[in-house]
Amino acid sequence: MNYEEYWRECIADAAEECGAVLTGEQINAIAGSVQVAHENYDMAFYAPPPSDRISTVKREGDAKLARLQAEFDAYRNDAEIAVKRALRQWPDANVSIQKNGEVIRWGGRIERIQ
Repeated sequence: MNYEEYWRECIADAAEECGAVLTGEQINAIAGSVQVAHENYDMAFYAPPPSDRISTVKREGDAKLARLQAEFDAYRNDAEIAVKRALRQWPDANVSIQKNGEVIRWGGRIERIQ
């Protein structure tokens, strides 16, 4: 089935459903007009290409990830400052909180302090 046959069949089915009696020439003429209208649909009604939406979703995801990473970094920094104060470390001490909750101080060497 090619495009012309498809549109002829669509018009013939639509005419039959609504009770219209059309000749073969009328069906061909209407099918040709509908095919041209379909080909120019995007000119009448703008539809952005899928790549635009994909790019938008990716940008939104990247922005959300950056925002969450900044929030996490601020939380970790505040936690490290609180640990330094609680364990009476110097403000410029290099203190890290590990995933398992272990607190280490590092500089020239690494030592577990809590």
